[in-house]
Amino acid sequence: MPRKKSYQWQADGEAEREATPSRSARKRQSLALQKLGEELSRLAPAELRDFDLPPELAEALAMYARIRDHEGRRRQMQYIGRLMRETDAEPLRAALAARRETAAADAARFHLVEQWRERLLTAPDADVESLLLTVLKAMPARHDERHTADQPSAEALRRLVREARAARTKSSAAPHASRALFRALARALAGATAAAERA
Repeated sequence: MPRKKSYQWQADGEAEREATPSRSARKRQSLALQKLGEELSRLAPAELRDFDLPPELAEALAMYARIRDHEGRRRQMQYIGRLMRETDAEPLRAALAARRETAAADAARFHLVEQWRERLLTAPDADVESLLLTVLKAMPARHDERHTADQPSAEALRRLVREARAARTKSSAAPHASRALFRALARALAGATAAAERA
């Protein structure tokens, strides 16, 4: 029985098919770029300036922010998706990931300061001083000028805690003392959240 002839074009065609991504892979990639464009569209114009966007994409995103019509926004988002396919997306992904990490760290700091304020305001009188000492120990050392320039003194913190605790007992009192304590704790614990979290 004669052997089948093998043709070169078949082998080349196979290799070519393997090199090109499948239709579903292209669709997944396109959807991922569209989502990236949607994430960029949720940023304020001032925030978008921090990204190194191609002028055409920056203009399309600015236009999207101005459009109020639902169908118009949908069509503009499709256009943004098309522009995203012509853009190097990796730097944008990295910048958005870094931005998310910063936002998560800021939220964690906010919650930590909020917890410390609540502990200082609700603790029994006998425990307040030891809690304050824990906060003072968590503060960056005085030689670290980056964090200490705006730090409250121990006396200022004690005074703010007294004022906020006194105001809390009066139901009609304005919450300005509690807010002032929050701001002071935020300055005191800046750069020292890890130590304060362990306490």
